[in-house]
Amino acid sequence: MFIKKDFSLKKFNTFGINVYARYFVEVKSIEEIKKIFDRYPSISKLFLGNGSNILFLKNYYPGLIIKMGIKGKKVIQENNYQVIVKACAGENWDEFVNWTIKKGFSGLENLSFIPGTVGAAPIQNIGAYGAEVKDTLMKVQAYEIDNRKIREFTREECQLKYRYSFFKHSGNKFMILSVFFLLKKKYKELNTSYVEIQKELENMNIKMPTINNLSQAIFNIRHRKLPNPKKIGNAGSFFINPIVGILDFKKLKYQHPAIIGYNISNHKVKLSANSLIENIKWKEKKIGNVGMYEKKPIILVNYGKATGMEIYSFSEKIMKNIKKKFGIPLSREVNVIQ
Repeated sequence: MFIKKDFSLKKFNTFGINVYARYFVEVKSIEEIKKIFDRYPSISKLFLGNGSNILFLKNYYPGLIIKMGIKGKKVIQENNYQVIVKACAGENWDEFVNWTIKKGFSGLENLSFIPGTVGAAPIQNIGAYGAEVKDTLMKVQAYEIDNRKIREFTREECQLKYRYSFFKHSGNKFMILSVFFLLKKKYKELNTSYVEIQKELENMNIKMPTINNLSQAIFNIRHRKLPNPKKIGNAGSFFINPIVGILDFKKLKYQHPAIIGYNISNHKVKLSANSLIENIKWKEKKIGNVGMYEKKPIILVNYGKATGMEIYSFSEKIMKNIKKKFGIPLSREVNVIQ
């Protein structure tokens, strides 16, 4: 374990912002985590996965960045129908999902090709194409900072909701160590409810998709729609799709027919943030080195040497415009570090 000083985080955040950390360390065992907290008990700390959902506002972080590097994945228990798998927090999420697919385990295929680490997945309750982490998560092991103990959280205790969990607003009191998932070894149907997936499978001439087929279809869609952070700085979806009551949606739809919404219950509708942004005429808008991604305006991109504050200010303008026109508060999905 080697602690680095005045360390550049440019390669450790997908926006590609050249922010420096006073201290930086990658931990690869629980013992190393304990040593770090014993050695630096009072300095501010930030836990980092792959930096794919983070925005630094300043060019210097005065505390200690702890990058989770604990890896490993294995089958814990199985029968003829189900399997429990454990993945350590430092595992690359997409590589882990691919590992489950190769073993023939179903449940995570709709979450293929999402950037980040396993440890970050339950914090945001990541989701895509009709699936979320909460659908298969069993429990989470985490290191409790104050008590220096390892705790286990059940699925219910994680309080997983749309892009939310107990950990998201716990104030860095817990560092996730590993996540357990309950997956299927045999399945009758896969989740192909999204129209985009159905069209892609048709284009692939697939009528009875396997988990491999579904994962490939999602790769094709993502490859066409989303920017590669290695080529252009971004953190994926910058905003959370707002949820409104069904009567509010009907009123909004009447006033603005181009607005898109998806029923998520008998009383709630999830609005498309993309359609809201397009309605305020901000699609493909650019200010300085910051702009909307041309194929999906919910994604903000760093076209050059944008600072975190420039990206943040750009997002503020969008949020104020949407609030003014629709009366709807738009929230950031990206974690903002002051």
